[in-house]
Amino acid sequence: MKLLLAIFASLLFFSNIIAQDARPSVAVLDFEGRGIPVYEVETLTERLRSEISNTNAIRLTDRKLLEKILEEQGLQQSGCTTDECAAEVGQLLGAQFMISGAIGKLGDSYTVDAKMVSVTTGAAERAKTVTYKGEVSGLIVEMEILAWEIVGLKAPQSLLMKRKVQSATDDKMTLAVLDFEARGISTLEAQTLTDRFSTEVNNTGRAILVGRNAMGEIMQEQGYTAVECSSEECAAEVGAMLGVEFMINGAIGKLGDTYTIDAKMFEVATGAAAKTINTTYSGKVDGLITEIEILAWELMDLKPPKSLTSKRQGGSQSVSTAVAEKNRFGAAVRSLILPGWGQLYSGNKLMGWSFLGGEAIIGALAFSSYSAYSKAKSDVISFNEQYKNATDQSQISDLRAKALQAESDEISSNDQMTMMIYVAGGIWAANVVHAFLTGPQSEMASKKSGFDIVYHPEMLQPQLRFSIALD
Repeated sequence: MKLLLAIFASLLFFSNIIAQDARPSVAVLDFEGRGIPVYEVETLTERLRSEISNTNAIRLTDRKLLEKILEEQGLQQSGCTTDECAAEVGQLLGAQFMISGAIGKLGDSYTVDAKMVSVTTGAAERAKTVTYKGEVSGLIVEMEILAWEIVGLKAPQSLLMKRKVQSATDDKMTLAVLDFEARGISTLEAQTLTDRFSTEVNNTGRAILVGRNAMGEIMQEQGYTAVECSSEECAAEVGAMLGVEFMINGAIGKLGDTYTIDAKMFEVATGAAAKTINTTYSGKVDGLITEIEILAWELMDLKPPKSLTSKRQGGSQSVSTAVAEKNRFGAAVRSLILPGWGQLYSGNKLMGWSFLGGEAIIGALAFSSYSAYSKAKSDVISFNEQYKNATDQSQISDLRAKALQAESDEISSNDQMTMMIYVAGGIWAANVVHAFLTGPQSEMASKKSGFDIVYHPEMLQPQLRFSIALD
């Protein structure tokens, strides 16, 4: 019996080795760079290698061995761009396939072309292309997805979600909603209310929401369940995998005839609470639908539509413990203190850094003009003093010319300095006005008079509108 067990164990051990050896061996050459720095191409190629290894579908040849073979052949990775060269190097490495490609830039767009060549036949087994528009850092996700596709596999949902989130517009936050915890009500009821809450968050138009199915696939890949992932640490981990900025979790409870809803939105990167809101409701359970819809708007710092507030069945109360609500006046005051601060406060990073950078440049030019003015003024005093004390006629003429030139330089520098001060003041004032007009509008501000920039559909141009609330 022991002999049979030993034979079975040996067969199992060798079968595992054979199964591992059955995986095809692949080597990845550094991609060719076209219009982007070499170090960026090398970084992206290395990310491709790492993700290919994560697929567990192939055996990746060590990069050190690849570099050694190329060095012996007097080649560089970036110089081995033909299929014939790749196949030749693959034979020396003992690899079955070689992956090579190129990363290029055309205007604001990046292109990635990759192919996997059979070492035996020299033919391309698989070719993939990617076109991406955005910051170069966004290519990291594209290379990770490409790693799965080039070996013939479907990329994990977590990577596809990162791509979707990455392509989202800058004026919307990205978030995901975990199923609210049920306390005194059924799990099915809690899930139904969570779905209604998610739908209403999406209706606000202020967020790009990750769907329940996509989030469920991510959690399943990590071995989590909705019940197990109720802590903020787990939620933050799932949010990081989804590539979202915020996560929302909460609980729905029942105390006698009273229902409570507690919801919290926190930043995935820092774990800090962005806003917490609590609602207490007394009435029929179906009235919770309206309450949770209203809560979705309030959690997004928006005023619920009248159609929702008029449907309220009971005297529910909402208590918000958020960080101070952002508004236009807050943006204007910040920009008054420091140019661009108000825009950064409102989330408009491009304009914020533009105003701050512009003011810094003008300030530097003004300081340079002041330095030139101070030097010219000092020269005027010095030359005039020497001119008064000079006795030699030629020296007198020379000092007079120098004094006049210094005086001219003084006037010119003073004019330039004055102009820079005016320009700096103009930018400062424009920055304050811009911060106010484009700043976030709070719920209270929406009830008052105010200026708005609107688009006139008939005249086909933006207009400045002044409105006064009459209610």
